[in-house]
Formats: sequence, structure tokens, C-alpha cells
Amino acid sequence: MNLLKIIFPCLLLCSWNLMYADEEVDTVTHYPSVYLSNTLPVLYINTVDETPITSKEVYVEGYYYLDANGCGDYESVGSADAPLPLLIKGRGNATWRFPKKPYRLKLDSKASLLGMPKNKHWVLLAAYSDWLAHGRNYLAFKLSEKMEMPYTTRCVPCEVVLNGDYIGMYFLTEHIRIDKNRVNIKEQEDGEIDSTMVTGGWLLEIDNYNDENQIRFIDPKKPAKNMRVTYHSPEDLSGVQVNYLTELINNVNVSVNTDDKSSREWEKYIDIDALARFYMVSEALDNLEAFSGSSWFYKDRGENSKLIWGPVWDAGSTLGNRNQDSNTTNFIYKDEVSYAYNHWIEEIAKFPRFQIAIKKWWKKYSEDVYPTMQAEVDAYGELTEAALAADYLRWGDNSATQLSYYRRKYMRMLSNKRDFLVSKWDVPDDSIKWVTYYGETDYALPKGVQAYVVNAINNEGVVISSVCYIPANVGVLLFGTNNFDELTATPYEGEAIDANSILVGSVDAQVVNDGYVLHNNRFVLAPADTPIEAHQCYIPVTSDDSTPTLIEINFLVGDVNCDGAVTSADITVLYNYLLTGDDNYVATSDVDGDGNITSADVTAVYNILLSN
Repeated sequence: MNLLKIIFPCLLLCSWNLMYADEEVDTVTHYPSVYLSNTLPVLYINTVDETPITSKEVYVEGYYYLDANGCGDYESVGSADAPLPLLIKGRGNATWRFPKKPYRLKLDSKASLLGMPKNKHWVLLAAYSDWLAHGRNYLAFKLSEKMEMPYTTRCVPCEVVLNGDYIGMYFLTEHIRIDKNRVNIKEQEDGEIDSTMVTGGWLLEIDNYNDENQIRFIDPKKPAKNMRVTYHSPEDLSGVQVNYLTELINNVNVSVNTDDKSSREWEKYIDIDALARFYMVSEALDNLEAFSGSSWFYKDRGENSKLIWGPVWDAGSTLGNRNQDSNTTNFIYKDEVSYAYNHWIEEIAKFPRFQIAIKKWWKKYSEDVYPTMQAEVDAYGELTEAALAADYLRWGDNSATQLSYYRRKYMRMLSNKRDFLVSKWDVPDDSIKWVTYYGETDYALPKGVQAYVVNAINNEGVVISSVCYIPANVGVLLFGTNNFDELTATPYEGEAIDANSILVGSVDAQVVNDGYVLHNNRFVLAPADTPIEAHQCYIPVTSDDSTPTLIEINFLVGDVNCDGAVTSADITVLYNYLLTGDDNYVATSDVDGDGNITSADVTAVYNILLSN
């Protein structure tokens, strides 16, 4: 017995070293009759003359057939007697270094595989290591679907036999590409020189690996590491295309990194809602590489089309993979992996309008999606348990050991991150008063408390809006709780004064003079010798007629009357303005953002009501 204890670990270590040594080739055949679990569909691939697949650049010719194996409603494709032609090569970056290789497939003709829409282009994702490594991508895609991303990559687990050798459980997955059933945008030709045609058909990725098809530039907030943007489609660029793409990315880079977080310049280039969903999925999964690698985005044709973030891809750095303790007690852009930097998102998170978009999708995740994830984890475990056991026999990578433990671990990490986000975004109610916040750290407001944010205060006043989250070093008027000991109340940069001397507040209307007042949902300047009846607060004016650093946002696009919802009442407000010219809500009534208030704004609100 003691001898076995010595010999067995040595044999295991030797076999492990052989698997990782590039010069060694595993010549043992793992017969399907011995290894197949027969609980999942089986994909059979045979290369011509059993040519080994050793390159990520060069395809090898071969044949395939897919045996549905009586699983679900899937249909078999081809057969052992009538296989179909394909090309196969390696893929991946870090995953290509493992013994169990991932592959890229190109079928000779389009086929619908395992219920997914017809296409020629597919990927075999080769999860290797623990159960979480197998499940991360699958469950990330599930979460993406539930969060209603514009497109989520479809994938189905299966077992694979290559040249008669059982190679384990894989995920047959859609390859990200432009297609009516995938990234549904107009495709752009390689080498296009027509300036009207190069505005769209871009399929892009923020990458953390060097690639020939890249443009690189400096992120001013992360200068230690170049930002790489890989263009996947088109692939061969003309000078016109290079110039357009370079200018586009530079414009995004400059507008995102502005210190003026009231600016909406960045929204000319980025679809704020799609980005908010992508970020929410990434934050929920604690994906530390969400904006440094495998961060896909795309742009349709048209000068006014915007960059759409997604689809979600490569969840390898999610849920504790880079932090095994996985307390997940930080935002993803605050806790980066050592070899990569999350670009843009830390700055974007400071824009109050982005925070409002996040609030919407956080509510959906917290209330609708998160409660379903335990069932998804359990269903995945039951679906793959036998195949993971077979995979373990094949590779010895601990895939199937203590499966119930890994299920609990996954949910614990998912729950830890949710608890952190709740602590930041869902804090209990408290009593109310006005203060001004200008601090060095981010601050999540208590539930039900609003920070009113304004900009461009002048003699005509501006309409207020509200946020639930305050980024660092941004001044706002905080309608909050009494327990703000940790906040530094400084209405002017560099000048700290007691909160009680900043504002004079009253539930009842009061007459004030020489300052900005909250009146009829607007902050209005009350000039000297012109008293005005105000509610709730009075902001002192300095000798140079300046006020705290404040930022403009809209609570909800289309929420004209600022009641926190888009309803028919907003149409009524717009309609009354058009009839009477009453300008109480002028600043929020330009719903379509064209600089004028017209019947088109009524239509815009109506469309928002329909879409909701």
C-alpha cells in the first residue's frame, strides 16, 4: 500500500508532464465504445489520412457527421456511411496551449447543427480544468440571453470523436460573424474605398493579444498598456477604411476620457443601452477581462449608427478564476488582472446617464434574472454530469470530481457579486435633507434617495434630473439621509464647508433672493432685488456667479414630467407645451434631441411607450 502511494503520484505527474509537453504526441487511442457517456449528441470528425491538426492558421481537410444520439429534439446530420466535408483548424490563445485543443470548423455547405440556425462556420470550445471552466461560457451565454442582449452566441454541449479517438466533452458554438442569424448588420467589402460604404459593417474586438488585423493607440487613462482593437470584418482594409476606423476609435477614446461627465459626445458613437446590458452581464459574472480582451462590438452602416457592445464571449476570467477567494467585493474595472487593462469602462461608469441605464438593467438582473440562475446551474449539472465524468477519464483534469461542490461554488460566487452590488446600489431608506457631495470615492445612494443633477444654470434656469449613484469627484445636490458622515460637503472644488451652511431648506415655499432656487422642478437664478418663491432649497451664489460643479442628465428618456416613468402623462405635457408655449419642462421635452420641441417629440414618447 505504501509503495502504491509513492508510485501512483509519480505516474500521474509523469502523465501530466507528457500532456503539457509540446514535443510529445499522445498516441493512445481512447475508444468511443469505452469512453462515450451516450448522454449528449456526438460529433464525429475524420481528417483526410488522419492528418493531425497542429495549426491555428492552416485548415486540414476532413469529414464529419453529427449523431443526435436521441437527445432532445436534435436531428442527426450526415452519417458514418455518408459523412459531409469540412475544414478544421485550431483556435484560441491561452486555451490552445492546453492538451485538450479547441477547434474552428468550416463546413462545405451550410447546416443546422443541434437546433442552431444554418451556417458554415462553427467553433468547438474545449473547456479544460475544473467544472467551472466547462460551465462558465455556457452559463454566461444563458445570462446574456436573459438580459436580452441584441445577439447571444448559441452553444450546445456535445461529445467529440476525432479520427476514432474520444477527445471529451465540448461546446459546439456559433462562430461570431456577420450573418442575418448572428451579428445582423450590413457586411462591408474588403478593400472598400467608397467613403459612404465604410461607415458600417464593422465587427470589432478589444483584444489583449497582438494580431495583424489591429489598430493600436494609447488610452490616456491607462497609458501603461496599448489598447488593441482587432477588426474581424472586414479583414483586408483599404486606406479609406483604415482612416475611418482609426478616426472613429480615436473619437470614442477622446469623448469617453473627458473630465466633463456632463458631456454627451461619447453617446454619438456608443449605444448606451446595449453597453449597459453588456456591462451588467460582465459585472454580474465578475468578468475581470470584460473590456480588455474578447470584448466584441460592432457598427452597422450609416453615419449616425452607433457601436453596439456584444456579443458576450470568453467567460474564462469570470467568477473567481483570477481571484480564487472570490469575495467579488469590487467593480470589475477596479480589480484588473495583471496582464490586461479594462479600457474605457471605468470612465464610462462616471457618466450619470450611463448610471441611469445601468439602474434599469440592474433592476432586471436583480429581480428577474438572478433568481433563475440556481435552476440554470442545476440543469447544466444534470445535463453534463455523465459526459464530464467521461471527460475526466479521458483527460484526468478533475472535471467531474465533486460536481455538487462546484455547483455550490459557482452559485456562491454569483451570489457574492450580487451581494456586493446590492450593498452599492440598494441601501435602506432614511430621513431626508439636502447636502452637496464632492468626494474622492464612488458612492451609491440609499434606496429611494435621489441626487439631483443639473448643468448650464443661467437666468432662465434648467430642469433637474435624478441619479442613484454618484461617481467620485462629481458635485451633485444630494437629497439624502442624515447619515452622511463619510461624505465631504464641498460645493466648490477645494473649499470644504459645513453642509448646513451650503443650503437653506424648507418643505414649505419660501421667498429667496440672490441665488439659485428649486422652483417648479427647475433650478432658477433669483437675481438681486427679484425675490422668487422656492421649494426645498436655496443654493448660495459666489461673487463670480458660479455654483457647485454639477452635471446634466435625464432621469428617463421621454420622462417629460420627471415623475420617474414614461406614461401618457408625458405626451400630455408635450402637447400642452405645443398649444400654450408653457416652458416649465422645456429642457426635458426635446426627446429626440434635435434641438427643437415639435410633434416629433410626442411621437418619440409614444414609441417609447410602445417599446416598453
